[in-house]
Amino acid sequence: MTADALTAAVIASPADDLPRLVYADWCDENGQPERAEFIRVQCALARPDGLPADRLADLRIREQTLLDVHGEAWLAPLRGRGEPLFSPRTHGQFHRGFVETVWMPAAEFLANADRLFERCPVRELRVTQTTAVEFRQLVIDGRVFRRLDALDLSERQLAGLVGPLLQKGAARWPRWTLRRLRLRACGIDNFGAYSIGRVPRSAFDPVELDVSLNPLNEYGLTDLRERYGAAVRFD
Repeated sequence: MTADALTAAVIASPADDLPRLVYADWCDENGQPERAEFIRVQCALARPDGLPADRLADLRIREQTLLDVHGEAWLAPLRGRGEPLFSPRTHGQFHRGFVETVWMPAAEFLANADRLFERCPVRELRVTQTTAVEFRQLVIDGRVFRRLDALDLSERQLAGLVGPLLQKGAARWPRWTLRRLRLRACGIDNFGAYSIGRVPRSAFDPVELDVSLNPLNEYGLTDLRERYGAAVRFD
């Protein structure tokens, strides 16, 4: 199989380690032993249960060493002209051997999402800049809700827009893959929390909803916790 075909298999099953380990075998067979090792190291680190502490420490050291030496070269194909991370305002982070987390302005994501999803198994978007209009377009576009596991809007001052637009997203895209939503320091008050709590459970059933550093009191938090339970974080 070709590298492109193996990458497509990884993208098609992003939660499965097996296609990644098959890709690692291909790297070994095609003169890329460091890339192969990096994939296996990160896969092991993603499932640390049962590993002794000294083994975990060794794996973390090896992961960082491989990133320091080869990380820029591995990211380079995504940074070429016409590629999804070409802009200096974008960045990618490896998880389990492939770029899964990206930092970018909302406008950059909207312009490059199709190419991004074709090239790597992206599961988390961290929005570094957005306007109300661009956030509304993210909701209308739907790729956030249908392709991503995590969305981080922290420090984007969206205040009362978040809840109503998430409700709109649930109406437009009733089944989300999104399970983690981070809204730290977004200016969300009790009314905003109430609006977020009205998103249908059929669309959004999170394992993490981080509303830390927002101007909420116990009334707003209680409403969210009644709706989302232990998923709610308020540090």
